[in-house]
Amino acid sequence: MNPMHPIFTSLALASLVLGGCEDPATSPPEAAPKAPGAPVESSAASPAASGIRVIAPGSIEVRPGATEVYGDPADVDFGLVKPGSKLTADVVLVNPFPTPMTIAQAVPTCQCTTVEVAGETIPPGGGIAIPITLQVPSTTGKKQAAVNTVLQGPDGRNVRGPRLTLTAIAAYAVKTTPLYIDALPPKPATGSVAVAATDGRPFRVLTVNGRPPVLLTPDQPLAQHVVQYDLEPAATQAAKVGADVFPKWMIFETDHPEAPVIEMRIRHPFSKLPHQTRNVSIQFDGNIANLGAIPPGGTGTFDVELKQFAGKLVTGVRTTSPNFRADLVEQIEGAGDRVRVRVAVTNVGGAGNVFMIPITFDTTAGSEVMYATGVIR
Repeated sequence: MNPMHPIFTSLALASLVLGGCEDPATSPPEAAPKAPGAPVESSAASPAASGIRVIAPGSIEVRPGATEVYGDPADVDFGLVKPGSKLTADVVLVNPFPTPMTIAQAVPTCQCTTVEVAGETIPPGGGIAIPITLQVPSTTGKKQAAVNTVLQGPDGRNVRGPRLTLTAIAAYAVKTTPLYIDALPPKPATGSVAVAATDGRPFRVLTVNGRPPVLLTPDQPLAQHVVQYDLEPAATQAAKVGADVFPKWMIFETDHPEAPVIEMRIRHPFSKLPHQTRNVSIQFDGNIANLGAIPPGGTGTFDVELKQFAGKLVTGVRTTSPNFRADLVEQIEGAGDRVRVRVAVTNVGGAGNVFMIPITFDTTAGSEVMYATGVIR
């Protein structure tokens, strides 16, 4: 039995993505990417109780003509990172005023972002370096988050402070452009995708959703391929028998040693995930896990964070696939109200090929399904 969804012939789309993480809600406004904040010399900064560094007046260059407290940089771009990465950058809040300003609030727009600076004071003509952490989901795609600040002056009145944004693109050693297929009407259900090695190493695309790829580039080792896709046959079938036959992801199998399989989200009316159609009892930080290559009869593991899960417990995991077994390895408390869970997936039979299987999490809050993909080889 082939554990892949029955799909169509091929894949993709070759334009640049606007992006967000997988199926985002509202994203902060785009801004020109800047490098993470430069380190502050220890002689000019002193540690505060919250872990920030206070930068004395005269030890930092204040932007000429500045009329408000600003972030330097206000927009942090981490660039390409591995899925599941935990990233930290220092952002300096610079106070151009002759009087101190207090941080009344610093509110992240996403649970994936951690910052604790409320109550700290920015000295006049100085600044504070704030460590901000971004937890990237275990799935590929563009992740954006922001921290909205509220400041308080010496007169006790609150004013809006700078909005600090964090951006990262989670990708494997092989990356797709765009990061996802947008086939939501009126967008077409056909197109092409560029599939490129981020390390420049030549590779081949072996299959797309378990079938031979339709290539617009030569079928030979290249640093970049262009693959054509056509979702219309799958959409026609889904309209007749139900959305379950429509693929939620495009799964590329390659011979790149660092990227045996890569997943690409498909956005289409038939590809909605459970949280997009109803209230769910569990919120995953990523709805698909990439196990890479597993030897026949071998085991692969993945980690996933469950959001808003404090005080709850995972009682077990399982899969309906007859070729695999899922086992709960551990669950540990993460940042805030998150819990990080490790799952082992073991191949117990079936021919070697690409797979995508459902993994059900049973918890004290209820049961929900995410997916796992990989290749047996």
